[in-house]
Amino acid sequence: MTNFRASGLKQLLIALVAIFCSGMTNAQPLDDIGLQFTGDGAVATIKLTGPVQYQRHFPENKGKFLEIYYDRAPGAAKDEEWVDNEVRNSPPTSRIPSFSVTTRNQRTQPKLEIEFSRETEYTVMPGKDGRSFLLIIKSGRDQADAYTPLPRLPAVGAAPVVAANADLDAVANSKQARELMIKGRDALASKRNEEAIEAFNQLLLLMPNEYTQDAQEWVGVARERAGHEAKAKIEYELYLKLYGSDEGASRVRQRLAGLGRVTEEKVKLEGAPEKKDKARLITFGGISSRYYFGTSNVDTSYVFNNASTTDTYSETDQSSLVTSVDLSERYLGEEYDGRLVFRDVLTQNFIASQPNTNRVYAAYAEVKGRTQSYLLRAGRQSSTGAGVLGRFDGVSGGYGDAEDWRINASVGVLDDFSQGAKPTFAGASLDRGPVSVYFVNQKLESQVDRRALGVEYRYFESDKTAYTLLDYDTYFRELNTVMFMGTLSVGSSTSYNLMLDHRKSPTMSIRSALTGATTSSIDTLAQSMTADELRKLAVARTATSNFAQLGITQALTKQWQVGGDVRLSSISGTSASGHTIDPNTSLPITQCTGTPTLEGCIEAQPGLGLEKTLTGQLIGSNLYRDQDIWSASLSLSRNSLRDGRSLYLFSHQVFAQRWTLDASWQYYWQNDQVNGSLTRNSPMLRGSYQLRDRFSIDADAGLDFTSTSGATSSAKSVRKFFSAGLRWDF
Repeated sequence: MTNFRASGLKQLLIALVAIFCSGMTNAQPLDDIGLQFTGDGAVATIKLTGPVQYQRHFPENKGKFLEIYYDRAPGAAKDEEWVDNEVRNSPPTSRIPSFSVTTRNQRTQPKLEIEFSRETEYTVMPGKDGRSFLLIIKSGRDQADAYTPLPRLPAVGAAPVVAANADLDAVANSKQARELMIKGRDALASKRNEEAIEAFNQLLLLMPNEYTQDAQEWVGVARERAGHEAKAKIEYELYLKLYGSDEGASRVRQRLAGLGRVTEEKVKLEGAPEKKDKARLITFGGISSRYYFGTSNVDTSYVFNNASTTDTYSETDQSSLVTSVDLSERYLGEEYDGRLVFRDVLTQNFIASQPNTNRVYAAYAEVKGRTQSYLLRAGRQSSTGAGVLGRFDGVSGGYGDAEDWRINASVGVLDDFSQGAKPTFAGASLDRGPVSVYFVNQKLESQVDRRALGVEYRYFESDKTAYTLLDYDTYFRELNTVMFMGTLSVGSSTSYNLMLDHRKSPTMSIRSALTGATTSSIDTLAQSMTADELRKLAVARTATSNFAQLGITQALTKQWQVGGDVRLSSISGTSASGHTIDPNTSLPITQCTGTPTLEGCIEAQPGLGLEKTLTGQLIGSNLYRDQDIWSASLSLSRNSLRDGRSLYLFSHQVFAQRWTLDASWQYYWQNDQVNGSLTRNSPMLRGSYQLRDRFSIDADAGLDFTSTSGATSSAKSVRKFFSAGLRWDF
């Protein structure tokens, strides 16, 4: 027994070594970076391949180096671990500083590192879809006002309560003004811009009231959307003359800047066709190659036959070259915007037991209308939601404006790089404003795999956002997912984030019936079971997970920020399922002994209980050098099996603008319920150098010291690892 326990500790350390090897065969987090230009810069949308919850970012609004911290939300592709060191560059443009986005610390403290070509002013917000971040970038030109997202529609509050002694004429005037304000808002929402102009002009002819100022702003917006830029300019300038010192003046200046220069000649020629933009073809992307190496030594000590014995295990656990290709070609024409995208990762392993892999993460063609609201994409692509679970090969598209009505559809084959048959699906969704309703039907071989009806709701303002998802499987009659993610900013220094998630784990699917089965074909399994039995088997082999997280970030000074998070998570157990054949009677039995039947036999699995985690983080910048960043975080976690604590320190330094040095150290220790303990000490250094504008090299090296101890045995391991890479951006 003692020898068995020692062997178990040895296997535990070997497993830990494998876990901390680079996730070369795992999924890429970054999906796309898009730019939408404004009068004062651009809004960059950094889209990820799965849902994420924004936590905090630092520095707050200015710098050359930016960190965005997030939590990866539980999801259908949670078992695909996201990789570090993935780099994506912003599309080429001269209107804003260029920047790169790099993924870091996906297993410990996930974040995006964003490096600008020069010091930049920015604002960071979570995206509308629950899987992106908005990076609002100033162009660098001197502006009187900082950029803030502009509302698409005017806000109209509830009708005021009329006092007993109120002036009846004023009340009637206010009531009429409110009705006209609502009429103008609704006309804007339906793109009836001329009708909106008329409504706002009628309001402005009334006696001054609480809606007059807003009407003056929004009549300019209505004229701008109708294409009357010269008249919109006049309306905006009148607003600034009347209300230049009020809060809304910042928005109006931004709208005015977005109009561009309007000359007298343009006023005279208003209505004449504008000069068409010349079609352009842009090619950009990057190619990188990185070598990974790691070696481990494990010493296990135990007592056997009253003698102390030590076993030593040593091997090279990692030796591979990972080459990534990211290519995009974009055609900007008069009527449409076309793209070709290709992303591939080739992993060449130099260890005989580890096979080479080549994985195409994206390969699609896309066309998007510039004068009409349509989009069509064909090829390998990442899901954008609407019930589609992950990456797929197929066709997706949409038509219409979500502020009015937009219909979307997709059809394809899911691709998760797993073995066996892949599910096929067809789905459609309908968007209206912040609400999207979808239906997806998915099949595996000839069996129904998933049939889901869902609703997504998105609420988006500059100081608060919310994303809600409800997914119900009509085939299994099971609630599959309920998720809420939200952020709230209070003033300029405090923000909150909240995530609540209840879901089937894994996602409710007929594939779960194959867990533990002696066949990998669902059609083969269906030959010995009815459809109802197959559904019940899949349900029995699917757990339920719950997750809740609340975070707060508080700016202390321009140089310091503090944040904290509380997380609660649990996963249910599963009941016993399947049968075996009794060797004595040749009859099926529910106990998992004897010869397994086709569906296999799985004993009941207990739940993991409630896990509680408390994390605090302190971040500072520009403490000793320009653009330096320092952070420290402490986490405490507890569940029914163990108590764990983790301390993490990090620093980022810039030298001579081209050299950067990152240093990190993590110390983790835990105690379990059988008086065992584990400690892990992990220092690491990373350096990079910008060779030229388009070439960069970087390397990292680290050590991982791990110790475990039990009642009769102990083990120690030392892992040494490094990697180095070269990247060419074009």
